[in-house]
Amino acid sequence: MLVKILLIIFTYILLTLNHSFADWATVKFNKPSGKNIGFAEGVDSWFLNAPAFKFNLKNIEPGEYRLALYDGENCDEYGVSAEINRPELKDWNPSSLLVFTVKESRVYDVTLGMKPKKFTDKTVGLITIGSLRGHPLIIFKKNINTPFACGIVPIN
Repeated sequence: MLVKILLIIFTYILLTLNHSFADWATVKFNKPSGKNIGFAEGVDSWFLNAPAFKFNLKNIEPGEYRLALYDGENCDEYGVSAEINRPELKDWNPSSLLVFTVKESRVYDVTLGMKPKKFTDKTVGLITIGSLRGHPLIIFKKNINTPFACGIVPIN
């Protein structure tokens, strides 16, 4: 019985410590018209040291989309794709961090993790929720270079 209680306490401590050190953010996505299409909650995966996002997007036309990281300061002046100014991010493919498909339901509520082509000492930890803070994440229709929606990863 004592071992069971100690195991429960130990598990609780591990979960609490992991949660307290995990960086997370909520990104609200708006179309260029200003209409909100939903949000994504991002958290750094403690075992991969890479971010994952739980999307909750609604009223989106069915089709394929890509999520891109840009270096600008806001959604109006979003700048260039992050790998242009930061070539060390090339393996993360910032112009297409995540690719996803919206079905006929017009709702996208899936969790996706970001990752580089290969996890190496040089690529691990380059993109985290902390490194995304203050930067625009832009949703594009897969083969169109005009932003469909944009969100800024909040500073705090």
